[in-house]
Amino acid sequence: MIQLPQIMRNIVLILTATSVCILLSIFYASNKPFSKVYHLFNSKKDVFKLAKQLNSERLFKAQQYINGLSKTKQPNYDNRPELAIVIVTVKRKAYDSSNLGYVLQSIAATHKLFVNDHVFPKKTMMICNVDLYPQNYTEIVNLKPFIPVVERYGASSLPITINRSRINMYAQRRYNSNYDKETVDYMYCLESAHSLGASYVLLIEDDALPRKDTLEVLKNKILYLKSKNKGRYSYIKLYYPQRWQGYAYESTRILEIISVGCVGAGLVVAIQFITCRTKSYFIQVMYFLCGAWLFVTAALIIARQNVFEFYRISKYLYSLRSSPGCCTQAMLYTRQFIPALIDFLSVKHKALHTDLAIYNFTNVTGIPAYQIEPNLFYHVGMYTSLSSSDKHKNAEEFIFDA
Repeated sequence: MIQLPQIMRNIVLILTATSVCILLSIFYASNKPFSKVYHLFNSKKDVFKLAKQLNSERLFKAQQYINGLSKTKQPNYDNRPELAIVIVTVKRKAYDSSNLGYVLQSIAATHKLFVNDHVFPKKTMMICNVDLYPQNYTEIVNLKPFIPVVERYGASSLPITINRSRINMYAQRRYNSNYDKETVDYMYCLESAHSLGASYVLLIEDDALPRKDTLEVLKNKILYLKSKNKGRYSYIKLYYPQRWQGYAYESTRILEIISVGCVGAGLVVAIQFITCRTKSYFIQVMYFLCGAWLFVTAALIIARQNVFEFYRISKYLYSLRSSPGCCTQAMLYTRQFIPALIDFLSVKHKALHTDLAIYNFTNVTGIPAYQIEPNLFYHVGMYTSLSSSDKHKNAEEFIFDA
């Protein structure tokens, strides 16, 4: 029979441990974007100011890296590579565009990843300039001696070939909407990369930055999908907006939070058993429920977006799920389905935005498509290239130091 003092001691211990852990969770989450307490400690004005400051710091580092390219040994650009890395870019007309430097950040981070990578021995990298007046896009013109550049409305550094049926489409200069042109730009860059014979095409928009482990994780997932379904999939989405990655009333995410609770429950019971060695079933159940509640509460305070950071310990902890519709900041395409996708987009480019048209392709054809979690890319585009106004996206999404 359990004595009352023993129960009281355990209750006091549980309450004390719970209070400490909750306080630690709040302290940890206080400077983590998307956490439940982030805006209790950070005003929107301060977050916006910090986002601009971090962007300036990233731009400074990118400029330093690019200025040193002439002193760096340049990589060999292979014919028929396993991987083609393409940065799609257009000169921005956005508010304060001269100080944003998104494309320089993207190119510097991608080039650094490219030259330091060893998991894809045969690969190539190029910039796809889709600006109407490529000669006026000085940031890209200055990089031509160091990185191959393909121009939709100009010359190309690589021997690309384009399907004759789409030559007139790619030569068109007037569009009813920027979104229409954006889709055709995307098609052109994807077809250009495909013509080089690459097995995989990594298409990156000019406001996306790869993480240091991007290619290592990608290689792991490519090999996994080859063993699972012989590599039959159209693409892997490598970035999805963080604001939509939180815990929600979806079956998979409910299972995630239950799993977190089970881990916490098991861990707390194990610690209690090792330290106290009690055989009381009632006390073990009490600790089990406390551990589950504590870990679930901590995860909800910290937010799923920040819990993801613990998954980055190993490439094996990254997961694949069915791809949602939004967005196209960074996508890995398989060679075998690129021609069919381009044909599909050539018909649908006026009806749907690029990301939704690509998503519709997978629904119509039934070809699987995946999204990787956590994200393998950062997004720096607080101001969009499709608007010249000073309106910006939620600054909370751009608080990171790449």
